[in-house]
Amino acid sequence: MRFVVGFVTGIAATLAVLMSVGHFLAVEDPLRQADAIVAISGDQGARTATAVALWKQGLAPVIVFAGSSEDPASLPSAEIMKREAVRLGLPADRVLTEPSSATTLENATRVVELLRAHQIKSAILVTSPYHQRRASAHFARQLQGTEITFTNYPARDDQWDPRLWWAREPSRSLTLVEVAKLGVEVMGGLFRR
Repeated sequence: MRFVVGFVTGIAATLAVLMSVGHFLAVEDPLRQADAIVAISGDQGARTATAVALWKQGLAPVIVFAGSSEDPASLPSAEIMKREAVRLGLPADRVLTEPSSATTLENATRVVELLRAHQIKSAILVTSPYHQRRASAHFARQLQGTEITFTNYPARDDQWDPRLWWAREPSRSLTLVEVAKLGVEVMGGLFRR
C-alpha cells in the first residue's frame, strides 16, 4: 500500500512540475494600451496573427516586426511577417520593421534602438508562449535605463499547451530547448555581475 501511495504521489508531483514549467515560460501580463506591439520572429504565423489581433482591438497604433532570415537570399522574417499582417488587414503604414536581428538578444537590442528612435515609450511584446519568459528577460535587460515599458503577451498558439507541452512533439523539444537556453541565460547573468 505504501508503494501505491508513493507511486501516485510521485506521478502527481511530476505532473505538477511539468505543468508549472509551461506556465512559468508563458508569462502573460494584463493587457493595457501601448504605443506599439512588438512581434519577434520565429513562428511568424501565430506571432503575426496575435499582433494583428491586438492591433485590431486598438491596443496600439503600430506594430514592429523583428527578425532576419537564416538564408541571405530570402526575405527577412520581419518582411514576411509584415506582408502577412497586411494580408490580415493591417495598413502597411502602421508597420515598422527591424530586419537584421538573428537571435532573441539581437531582437531585443535592435528593437529597443528602433523604439527609442521613434520615441515609443510602451510596447506589448509578442512571441511564442514557450519563448516569452526568455524574450522578456532580454527586453528587460535592454530597456534598463530607458523610460520604455513593456507588457508580455504570448502568441495564441494551438500547437503548444502550457499544461501538456511534455506529452507530444514538437512541443516537448521546443520547451526543453527553451528551458536549457533560459538556464544558460540565468547562469550567464550570474557570471556577468
